[in-house]
Amino acid sequence: MRSVLAIAAAAALLSVAACGQGPNEEAGEAADSAYEEATTGDIDPGQGPMEEAGEAADEAADGADAVPGDSTTGGVPPATP
Repeated sequence: MRSVLAIAAAAALLSVAACGQGPNEEAGEAADSAYEEATTGDIDPGQGPMEEAGEAADEAADGADAVPGDSTTGGVPPATP
């Protein structure tokens, strides 16, 4: 029963903390939380190393072209005739 409560608490923390986070940062935060829970039994709400790495990846990808050298910034690709 305790593990169910811990998982529910982690999900609640992630949903609140995920506001404004990119997908890599969210994944890193989930990895940090899973590691903390597995090793200590508690979830540390602080920013861990995987979350920091995910945040850096999101920042690097922000505005980056999906295809190197392509001048588009995303969205729907133009229709081909």
